[in-house]
Amino acid sequence: MCYDVAYLTKRAKAYAERYGKAEDWEDIKKRLPPTYHASGFTEPDLPVITNDRPDEIQAFQWGFVPMVYAPKMQGRPMNTLNARDDKIFTGRSVFRDSAKQQRCLVMIDGFFDHHKKDGIAYPHYVKLKTDEPFLVGGLWQSFKVPDEEFSVNTVTMVTGPANKEMAWVHNEPAYSATSRMIYIVEKGEEDAWLFGEAEEAKQVIKPLPDDLLEYYPSQPIKSNKKLNRTYLGNVPEILNRAYYPELETSQGSLF
Repeated sequence: MCYDVAYLTKRAKAYAERYGKAEDWEDIKKRLPPTYHASGFTEPDLPVITNDRPDEIQAFQWGFVPMVYAPKMQGRPMNTLNARDDKIFTGRSVFRDSAKQQRCLVMIDGFFDHHKKDGIAYPHYVKLKTDEPFLVGGLWQSFKVPDEEFSVNTVTMVTGPANKEMAWVHNEPAYSATSRMIYIVEKGEEDAWLFGEAEEAKQVIKPLPDDLLEYYPSQPIKSNKKLNRTYLGNVPEILNRAYYPELETSQGSLF
């Protein structure tokens, strides 16, 4: 799902037009550098607005349970970068308590995902057609570090049903009712997600309306010698459109 993002690459005014105050965004931009690409697996800090301090912009570590402390799943640390909407309120979910009491908004500029063709994954960058930053529904917690006296504020992004654009981009599995994407909060529904009761929060998790997203093949987000791909790093050029001849027959066509 969503493991790679871009954020804080725009002027503070652009973020304030979506949520908060320009001076608060100026402050967080002094603490967090412009990020054109960050992998969630490096556990970067993300700009968040929490339900207990909605008038502040804070920086929380991405990954609900830091990987060094995460339980092993099939020999690998449990991945808590994303949280499925249909599981977060269940009794056995690690996200259950936060889903009920500790929700947040994560401000990003766009995200990367892969479209697969003939067994090969091609990176794509996804953003709003308006080029505005947008808010993703998240869950947060103060994670108590085992055997230590301190906690780390952590966050995960909630995923829900996909719209047609994301069902095409993230095409494994193929487009179906089970296709998923990060939950992009529509304007006017921020309070329902942040402060609503569980049932109200569930109701606002829905696909972003079709035709609002723009997506295009992006520069590689990791190096691959076999495919002759070189990762450029966290630089503006990584957001440039890339050309992959193999996509010519499908690129830009949804159905």
